[in-house]
Amino acid sequence: MGDRLPEGYCLWEMEDVGFSVGLIGTGPGFRAILDIVCGQTAAEFLPPMTLTALSEPGPETEKMRDPRVAGLPVYPTWREMMAAHPDINLLIELAGKRHTVKQIVSELPDGVAFIDHTASFFLCALEKFAEVNARCQASLDSQRVLLQAIVNEVPEDILLLDRQGRVVDANRNVEARLGLPKEAFLGKPCYEVQAVRDDMPFCDPGQHTCPFHTALSTGRKAESLETRVSKDGRMLYFREYAYPIYDASRSIGHVMVMRRDITSRTEYEKRLQQSEKLGVVERLSAYLAHEIRNPLFAIGGFTNSLLKSPNLSEREREKVKIILEETARLDVILKDIIGFARPGADVPGEVDVCAVVREALGVMRQGFMPKGVALDSEDQCRVPRAVAHEDVLRRAVMHLVANAVESIEGEGRVVVRVGMDQGFVRIAVSDTGKGMPQEVLEHVFSPFFGTKHKGYGLGLAMIRKAVEDWGGQVEIASREGHGTDVVLRLTPVPALVGDAPEKS
Repeated sequence: MGDRLPEGYCLWEMEDVGFSVGLIGTGPGFRAILDIVCGQTAAEFLPPMTLTALSEPGPETEKMRDPRVAGLPVYPTWREMMAAHPDINLLIELAGKRHTVKQIVSELPDGVAFIDHTASFFLCALEKFAEVNARCQASLDSQRVLLQAIVNEVPEDILLLDRQGRVVDANRNVEARLGLPKEAFLGKPCYEVQAVRDDMPFCDPGQHTCPFHTALSTGRKAESLETRVSKDGRMLYFREYAYPIYDASRSIGHVMVMRRDITSRTEYEKRLQQSEKLGVVERLSAYLAHEIRNPLFAIGGFTNSLLKSPNLSEREREKVKIILEETARLDVILKDIIGFARPGADVPGEVDVCAVVREALGVMRQGFMPKGVALDSEDQCRVPRAVAHEDVLRRAVMHLVANAVESIEGEGRVVVRVGMDQGFVRIAVSDTGKGMPQEVLEHVFSPFFGTKHKGYGLGLAMIRKAVEDWGGQVEIASREGHGTDVVLRLTPVPALVGDAPEKS
């Protein structure tokens, strides 16, 4: 540094500037200067510094035993030190002699910075500030690690978004769901990162009614319940929360969005609600059986007898036939409803599932299948017998096949598969029909909910009630334009102790 610095420049602002330090004296502040020059505490605040030599050590010989000055060249005077080390470009005076300071200033070569014992106070203060900063940084790092660990352990999606809805940070759950490192989606809009599947963003980018926009505009927490259809056609339920994050100026700088999958809980609640509805139907059907069926039976009997009378005109006979047909139709409806009130009427037993399914499909193939629709079956005949009521199970399979056929417009295929699944005997009915829209799929098991002109919405509700009464499960998956899959899982009958396995 033999050349003079450009006018207006500060040494601290120069790039690639390092200091070779020479010390004069070992007075007050000596150890603090050693901490600054030799340690890392203040390294982020100052340019690189190397302790080169020491002069005029003074009477405090114990300070010279500091390991940081062990082996350091020591000189009687600062002039000898500078002569031996012309590379020194920062001189720090700690001897505390004013006349010496004046001499040094007058003789100091160009390009050598000088700090006297009074100005060194600021370096010592800087060292204290650096210590405080290091402690605060350590505490901050510890808190950050703890907070990140907590956020990462939360099993929900957590995103930190800027005001434009771009991802600033995310927890580990988002990385795991996407199968990507965080760096791959930082800066992307949130609707891309939250997508349920590749062909379906979680929300419409043009919509401004989501919790994110609500929290941004109101400055308060916002939440919503969202429903989506998974790639395999199953209903998904999410609770989404948005929390505004304020900066130091009390302006909203970011919004934290948390998305929780509540599908299992919602399905459980919906089952409870449907059970309550079925309970109402059961009580109502008991009333109907007592109050309506007997009069209905009398009406049917008298109408049938009247129809045989020779005194009726042709026009009157047609009217009586209509009364008889409507009475029969009311009796069918009443029987369907009363089926709910008699859970013990159809006692389950041990059923050969493959045989029941083959028989049901045989009936369906006899004149029921429309032209262009194929009905196929795939079964593993080695499945065990299952707990069910044979006649109810046969009617359930026929009902599911009928529904599948009616969903197909033109040509298509219905496949019934029998096998094992998760320890259950599984009957799956799949079709290539038009599938169900989301609003239909959400209510498909609700009693009295239906989309067909005929029927009263009891079919699927009755099937699930029967199967669950047998200890089984019913699931449905459907996507509009991609067909429907209905799965019945039946409890297998356990082998009795001592039963010999069949020989292959």
